[in-house]
Amino acid sequence: MVLEAIESIRLQNYSPMDIIVVDDGSTDNTRAEIKSIFPEIRLVKRNGVGPGPARNAGVEASSGDILMFLDSDDLWLENHVQKLQKTLKRGFQVAYGATKTNDEIGGSDFLIPDKGEGIEGDCFDPLLRWCFLVPSALAVSRKAFMAVNGFDNITCGEDWTFFIKLAAQFPFGYAGPSPITLRKLHRGSLCFLSDKKKLLAMINHIFTILENEPRATVAHRNHFTMLHEWTAANMDQWSTVQDWYLAMNQEKII
Repeated sequence: MVLEAIESIRLQNYSPMDIIVVDDGSTDNTRAEIKSIFPEIRLVKRNGVGPGPARNAGVEASSGDILMFLDSDDLWLENHVQKLQKTLKRGFQVAYGATKTNDEIGGSDFLIPDKGEGIEGDCFDPLLRWCFLVPSALAVSRKAFMAVNGFDNITCGEDWTFFIKLAAQFPFGYAGPSPITLRKLHRGSLCFLSDKKKLLAMINHIFTILENEPRATVAHRNHFTMLHEWTAANMDQWSTVQDWYLAMNQEKII
């Protein structure tokens, strides 16, 4: 999957691009294969620091003013870079596009944001209801990335907290509704809930962020207090983050 992900970047009709791969503790021969097949790509080695710090390490090793991310099990679709760049040029520091998810667990495909109906402008309140984008469909200026100190070091939801911190300071541009990213949801995905207590830790971390965020209100904090209690009482029912989302929709929590 890593090799396919890299190839989806190289197929973009855009240059120049600085491609950096962060090897966060792989135990197979992926690193050697990358060096053999893509000798021009820079490799950064980390020893299992997790998705947030791994992305931060990639940014630290990069030199460009515009940052884009691609998880190892995702693919950039045709014109991914051009569509995000075009959106940024409309005056945004942050841009995102729609993602098509191939759900190998649930057996169906779905879009993020739901039905491709994205939000543009002030996304702070909407992102406190739900995380409607993924890192592999994001472009952010280095200035904005540094302003929020990058991704947090948590095991689940580091992308959601990053987006919340960005949205507190910057409006988002939307490049949708046509998908620019293909995402695979499988049993090796971080969104597969092998440890469902990670959801509770993520909610607690978001609550901590809101305690120090001037834009956050009592209603925002009360929502996450309620969400923690509800999630703790029901999490045995879910296998993936998508299951959690669908349950929240059904209960009209979001």
